[in-house]
Amino acid sequence: MSVCDTLLRLASCLAPSDVRRDWLREWRAELAYATRKHTPVVLVVRCLGAFVHAAWLRWDRWRLEMLLQDIKYAFRTLARKPGFAAVTILTLAIGIGANAAIFSAVRAVLLRPLPFPEPERVVQIYSTTITRPLGPGGTASPPDFTDWRTDSTSFTEMAAISAGSIPWSGDGVAEQVPFAMVTGGFFDVLSVPAQHGRTLTHDDDPVGAADVVVISHDLWSRRFGGDPRAIGRTMTLDGTPRRVVGVMPAGFSYPLSSELWVPLRFTSDDLATQRGAHYLDVIARLNPDVTVEAAQGELAGIVRRLVETYPRTNANKAVAVFGLRDALVGNVKPALLVLLGAVGFVLLIVCVNIASLTLTRAAGRTRELAVRAALGAGRARLINGLLAESLVLAIAGGAAGLLLAQWASQAIAGLDAGIGIPLLDQTRVDGPVIAFTSAVALFAAIFSGTLPAWHASPKLDVARRIRDNASNLTSSRERQRLRGGLIVAETALAVVLLVGAGLLMRTFLQIAAVDLGFDATRVQTFSLSLPEAKYPTPDTRAAFVETLIDQLASRPDVEAAGAIFGLPLTNFGYTITTSTLDGRRLTDEEQDQRSLQVRVVTPDYFRTMGIPLVRGRAFTAADRLGRPAVAVVNEAAAELLWPGADPIGHNLTIGTRLSQGGDPAGGTVVAVARNVRDFGARGPLRPTLYLAHAQFPVDFFTVTLKARGNPVALVEPSRALLATLDPDLPMFRVRTMEQFAANAVAQPRLYLTLIGIFAAAAMLLAAIGIYGVLAHDVAQRTREIGIRLALGANRREVVGLVVGQAAMLAAGGLMLGLILAFGASRLMRGLLFGVEPGDLTTYVGVAGVLFAIALLASYLPARRASRVDPITALRYE
Repeated sequence: MSVCDTLLRLASCLAPSDVRRDWLREWRAELAYATRKHTPVVLVVRCLGAFVHAAWLRWDRWRLEMLLQDIKYAFRTLARKPGFAAVTILTLAIGIGANAAIFSAVRAVLLRPLPFPEPERVVQIYSTTITRPLGPGGTASPPDFTDWRTDSTSFTEMAAISAGSIPWSGDGVAEQVPFAMVTGGFFDVLSVPAQHGRTLTHDDDPVGAADVVVISHDLWSRRFGGDPRAIGRTMTLDGTPRRVVGVMPAGFSYPLSSELWVPLRFTSDDLATQRGAHYLDVIARLNPDVTVEAAQGELAGIVRRLVETYPRTNANKAVAVFGLRDALVGNVKPALLVLLGAVGFVLLIVCVNIASLTLTRAAGRTRELAVRAALGAGRARLINGLLAESLVLAIAGGAAGLLLAQWASQAIAGLDAGIGIPLLDQTRVDGPVIAFTSAVALFAAIFSGTLPAWHASPKLDVARRIRDNASNLTSSRERQRLRGGLIVAETALAVVLLVGAGLLMRTFLQIAAVDLGFDATRVQTFSLSLPEAKYPTPDTRAAFVETLIDQLASRPDVEAAGAIFGLPLTNFGYTITTSTLDGRRLTDEEQDQRSLQVRVVTPDYFRTMGIPLVRGRAFTAADRLGRPAVAVVNEAAAELLWPGADPIGHNLTIGTRLSQGGDPAGGTVVAVARNVRDFGARGPLRPTLYLAHAQFPVDFFTVTLKARGNPVALVEPSRALLATLDPDLPMFRVRTMEQFAANAVAQPRLYLTLIGIFAAAAMLLAAIGIYGVLAHDVAQRTREIGIRLALGANRREVVGLVVGQAAMLAAGGLMLGLILAFGASRLMRGLLFGVEPGDLTTYVGVAGVLFAIALLASYLPARRASRVDPITALRYE
C-alpha cells in the first residue's frame, strides 16, 4: 500500500489544489478496495487511472478558465461593434426561430408519442384492393371485420369504428356533437381506462343490450360542470335516451374530436347482407411479440380465404396494416418533411451569410490578431477566441429565436382544422423543442464561426501581418476566393428554395384555376340530422325537408334554396354499384365496373349551386313518393353507363334502398348535369347519380341557400325558423361554400406561404451577402481603383468591373443551385399538381429573378467605386 500511496501523492500534484484533498481521499479508498478484491494487474490499471483523472481535472479546469476568458473578451469585442452584433443576432434569430417553429409542428404531428400506452403496438387495418397501392385508406365491412377479429391471432384486441356527429337535445339546448360508434374492444385497443365509471365492453355489443354512452372530459366539464354524479344520468342522442356509464380522461378524443362513444352493434342480418358495405375503420393492438409485417401476413391469408368463400363481394380484395400514427398522418408526412428541409436550407443560408460577414470583419482585425499572436497567443488560442464570439452570438440568436418560435408555434397550433393536418393543434415549444433549438444554435455557431476563425488566424509572420494591415493592401486572393465561394453557396441554396416556392406557386395557380363545376359565391350552408325516433318514416322526413326548404326559399333575401345528401368539397363518399340498366340485371363484374357516387337533392338544388344541366329537366315538386322514380346523372356517369348515347329516358337501379323497407334506389334519367368535383380540385371526377329527395328521403342532409346579399346574414333567420319547426334539431357545420372552397386549397396555400417566406428570406440574405462582399471588396480596393482611374480608366469601366464580379458570383451560384434544385424538386412531386418537378418556366424565372437581384445588389458598391477620387485614393492611409 505504501507504493500505491506514493503514486497517489505524485498524481495528486496534477489535481487542482482546491479539490486535491477530496481527490486523494477518494482514490485511497478506491485502491484499498482494489488491493483486497483484485489482482495486481488491476491495481496497476487503477493507479494509471488516478494519474489520468488528476490530469483531466487540471486540464478541464484550465479549459474552463480559458473559455470564460474568451467569452468575456468576446462580449467586450462585440460591445465595440453593436451594429454588427445586432444584425447577426437578428439574422440568427430568424433562422433558428424558423427551424424551431417548424420542428415543433413536425414533432407534434410526426414525433410526439400518441397519448396511449405503448402506442407503437396500435395499428389501423385497411380493406383495399390488389390493384391499389397498399397505403392508408379503405374501410371494412361488418362481416369482414368480424372474420378478421375471429380468425386472427396477432392481436390482443380488435375494434371497429364508425365516426360522425349526432344531435343531443338536453337541458333545453340542442347541440350536434362529434361522436363515434365503437365495438366493445375499442378502449382495450387503446388501453385507456375511464376517469369515472367504466368504458364500453363486449357486454355492450349485443343487439338489445342497454343503450349507454361514454363521454369525453371536455363534454363532462362543459355540460355537466365536472359533476361525478353525471354517471347514471340520461342523454337523449338522436332521439334515443342513453345512460352515461363513463367519463374519459382529459385529452382523450380519438377518433379526432370525438366527445361521445356509443356501442356499435351488428344484427345477424347485417352480418349476412353487408359483406360489400364498407364503412368501418378498424384498429387493433398487436401482441407483444408480433410485428406489423407478421400481422399483415396473417391477415392477408385470412383475406385470401374470404375471397375464395365470397367471390361476389370480396373479389380483388387485399388488406393493409399500418401503425396508427402512419395511418393518421401518412398523407401529410412528405409535406412536413419538405418544409423541415426547406427551413434547414434557410438556416444554412443564414450561417453562410454570417460566416461571410464574420470573415469580412475578421479581415479588419488583422492588426489585433497579429498583436495577440506576438504576445504569445497560439493559433488554437486565437481560433478559440473567435469561436467564442460566434458562440455568444449564437446563444443570443437562439434565445431570440426561441421567443419567435413560441409565437409562431401558437400561430400554427391555432390554424383552422379545415387545413386537414391532424395533431397540428398540439404544436408547442416544449423540452425537446428547446433541446433542438440549442443544438441548432450550437450548429450555427460552429458552422458560421469555424471557417472564418481558421482563415483569420493563419500561421504568418507577425511583423508582415502588422505591416500589411497598416498599408491596407488588397485582401489576399485566398480570402477573396473564400468569400466568393460562400456567396456562391448562399446563392445556390437560395435557388433551391426559390424553385420550390415557384413550383408550389404554379401548383396553387393550377388548383385555383380548376373549374369545380359549381358557383360557390353567396351560398350559405348548414347541416341537419333528423332523429330516427322522431322522423321514423320516409313521409315524415320528406315533409319536414319540403316545409323547411319552401319557407327558406320564400324569404326576400334568398334567391334560391335547396338541400343535398353529400355536399361537394366535404370529402363525402357514398359509392354504390349499379344493379340494372334498362331493366337488365348486370353481372357481378359489370356491376363493379359501373360504380356511382350517389347524391340525393331537392328540386332547386342545381339552381342554388349554379350547376348547369347539359340537357333535360331538373327535379320538380311532382317528383315525390308514389310517383315514378326519376334520376339525374352527371356527364361522367352518362359516358360510363351509356357511352356515345343520350341517357335521357333510360333507367337504372343501384345496389341500395337508402331507407329501411324502401324501393331499390334509381329511376328514369330525366337530365344530364355538368360534372362537379365533389372531392376538390385535385380529386378525381367521379360518375354521379342524383336522386330526388322527395322520392328517397334521407335523415342527413345539408341545406344550401343562395343569398341576394351577404350569405352569412341568413344564418340567424334560418336558426330561428328551425327553432319553430323543431327546437330539438341543432344546426351544425355552418359554413359558406366559399369557406369550403378555401379549405379545399388550404394545405397547398399553407405550404406555399411557408416556403414562400423561406424563399423570400433566402433571396434577401443572398442579396445582402453579395452587397456585403462587393462593398468590402470596393473598400479594400480603393487604392487600386484610384490608380486605374488615374491611369485613364473611365467610370463605366469601373462599374463594369464591380458588376462583372457580381455577375460571376451569381452565375456560379445559379448553375450550382439549378442542379441541386433539379434533384431536390423530385422530393416535392407529391405536393405538385398540374406542373412537373422539372418545369422549365419555373427554373428560367427563378434564374432571371435571382440574377437581376444580384446585379441590383451590386449597384451601390459599383456606384461608390465609380466615384472614387484618384487623388484621395492615392493618399488613402
